[in-house]
Amino acid sequence: MRIVWESGVSIEYRENKIVFDLRARILNCKASFVTHAHVDHAYSFRLKHIPVLSSEETMKLIAVDGVKANKWQPLAINKGIKIDDIEVIPHSSGHILGSYEFEVRTSDGIILFTGDLNTREERLIEPAEPVKCDILVIETTYGSPDFIFPPDEEVAKKMINWASKILGEDKIPVFQADAIGNAQEVIKIFNENTNIPVISHWRVSKVNEVYEYYGRRIKYINFDSEEASDLISSANAVIVTPKRLSPFLNRDFVSAVVSGWAIKFGRNSFPLSDHADFPSLLDFIKCCSPKLVLTYHGGVFNEVLARYIEKKMGIRAYPIDLIPTIFSV
Repeated sequence: MRIVWESGVSIEYRENKIVFDLRARILNCKASFVTHAHVDHAYSFRLKHIPVLSSEETMKLIAVDGVKANKWQPLAINKGIKIDDIEVIPHSSGHILGSYEFEVRTSDGIILFTGDLNTREERLIEPAEPVKCDILVIETTYGSPDFIFPPDEEVAKKMINWASKILGEDKIPVFQADAIGNAQEVIKIFNENTNIPVISHWRVSKVNEVYEYYGRRIKYINFDSEEASDLISSANAVIVTPKRLSPFLNRDFVSAVVSGWAIKFGRNSFPLSDHADFPSLLDFIKCCSPKLVLTYHGGVFNEVLARYIEKKMGIRAYPIDLIPTIFSV
């Protein structure tokens, strides 16, 4: 079995090759697996020449942007699929709606590819499922000891207190978050803990509709509705928009960023994340009991986490793009 980084994670076994979370065009593979709908993981949906496999939820979330795979095939959680001599079994990765990690089984051993990962209980998504494996390919978005998130309920309380303060000043609090995932968690926080109406940017509302289709109840008001306009005029709502969106030049709007990176930001930001923090990554690795850990998707944190794993956990580890990995039990 051979594992290679080539703008995605490629696993080769005998004459077969499959790829995971491809980021560029690739010609020679039997299938491309997509963990979830965030754009930096879902490039395969733009390909026409190879089968693309994901959850149905991922496909519907991708379709929000008008993208449709030519050869899409649905996957169901915990139900394996055979690609010749390779079996792939999806499990929940706890990240966003429909997000999967993939257990890859061959006679040479078991690989677990996490995609983006969250092990904490969220309001809308089940947490990631550890799987015993020989090789663990794990994301390292927050793979540094600097990233230890406070409890979600503590963050939620601070968000509500901040919003209440802004509303008390007759201004409108605006939360900027990932349109898929964090935005829905923000809305749910206010639904469950306050009577404050939540106004949703149209891009977020389109995602909300998919969440609702799959039974995730969210209460929100579309930004372009008359009701939203009245609530804004009376300074009686919070607004949830995608990150990096700056359409609001109204001086009565006060914005805050919702992201795990808020640990580094300071005021008007909240570290609510749909990724695992550093201690959670370590706990997940321990539960999986791998012989080898390959780190990816974290830039410089790939090396940081790999060194920590080797030094503190006694497990061989290195960034996946460092060298091709040959493995056999």
